[in-house]
Amino acid sequence: MAEKRSPVQARSRKIKATIMEAAHDVMRDRGIRAITTNAVAERAGVKVGSIYDYFPNKEAIIAEIYEEKLAQVRSFLEAGSQKIERKAWRTQLADLLRDTWSYQLGIGLDRTIVDASYYYEDLLRIARAHSQLFASNYVQLLKRLGSPWSENELFDLGISIYTLVNATWSYWRLTETQEAIAIERQITLTITLIEPAFEARPHNDRDTAPANPPVASN
Repeated sequence: MAEKRSPVQARSRKIKATIMEAAHDVMRDRGIRAITTNAVAERAGVKVGSIYDYFPNKEAIIAEIYEEKLAQVRSFLEAGSQKIERKAWRTQLADLLRDTWSYQLGIGLDRTIVDASYYYEDLLRIARAHSQLFASNYVQLLKRLGSPWSENELFDLGISIYTLVNATWSYWRLTETQEAIAIERQITLTITLIEPAFEARPHNDRDTAPANPPVASN
C-alpha cells in the first residue's frame, strides 16, 4: 500500500506552487528584470522568509517554472509522436505541432518565461538540455518511420527543427503579436527539413558524433 502523504507535505507543495505561480504573475505584470522576492512574496501572500524555505533565490524560482513546463511539453510531444504513421506523417505531424503550441500556451509556457532564458544562466542550461531531448524525440520518431539516416544525422536534424520553435517565439517577440502564421510557417519548414530524411542520406555525411550526442528521453 502506498504511503499516505502527510498534511505538512501537502501544505508545503501548495505553498511552493503558490510561490511559483506568483513569480510568473509578477513577471507578466512587471517584466523579467523587475521581479524581486519581495514582489513575489506580496503576490503569493507569504512572508519573504518563507520563499527561502523553498528557493535559494528568485532565479531558482524561475528556473523551476521553466523546467517544469518544458518537461510537460516534451511529454505531450512524445506521446503525440508515438501516434504518427508513415503514410500520413505530414498531416499528423502538422496537427501535433499545432496541438503542442495550444498545449504549451495553455499551461503557461509563454513569452515571459521563454524570454527569461536570455537573462538567467540556469535557464540557458535548461533550454539546452531541453533542445537535446527534443531532438532525441525526432530521432526516435524518424527511425520508427523508416528513415535511413544515422542517429547522429537525425539528431542534428532535430536540433535544426528545434531552432524553428525558437524562430516562432522570436517572430512573436519582434512583431509584439501572437499570430498563428508563425506556427504555420514553422510547420511548413519542419516538414521541408524532414522530407529528405526519407529519401536519401545527407550530402555531407558525417561519420563522427555531433558536439551534443543524442540524449535518451525518460
